[in-house]
Order: sequence, then structure tokens, then C-alpha cells
Amino acid sequence: MNLRAISSILYLAVFSTTLAFLVQNIAQKYTSSTHAAIILSLESFFGAVFSVFFFNEIFNIAMIAGCILIFIAIITTETKLEFLKKHANNG
Repeated sequence: MNLRAISSILYLAVFSTTLAFLVQNIAQKYTSSTHAAIILSLESFFGAVFSVFFFNEIFNIAMIAGCILIFIAIITTETKLEFLKKHANNG
């Protein structure tokens, strides 16, 4: 391996992993566990969106389906579908 490859790996290890992990843990102290779970659940969604904007990736059907599934999962786990149960009981 040349020096450039080694420095690239070290950069990724320090900034993309260690620094991000530290910032995440510090920030989680100041928010609720629910908010932290929602933010972490949306990590793949933001990764897909940022790849489209910054790296000119094509937003394909698989990415759209993944985003929809993520949103459905978040809504299901956070609301436990209470809004549907209330609507069914009122109707």
C-alpha cells in the first residue's frame, strides 16, 4: 500500500467512524430516546437523499421503496397505529 491509501484509511477511521460516534453519543445525552431512535432510523434515508444531491446518484425504484418502508416502519413503531384505531372506533 502506498502512503495515500494508508492516509485515506486513517482519515476514514478517525473522522467517519470515531468522530461521528463521539458526536452521536454526546448529542444523544440531550435528546429523548424516542427522538434518537427516529433520527437513527432515518440514517439510511438521509444517506440515499444526500447521495442523490451530492454524488448525482439516480433515485431509483429500490431507493423509493426503501424510503417508503422506512417511513412506514417509523410511523408504525412510534404511533402503534393509534390514529387508525381511534378512527375505526369513531366510525
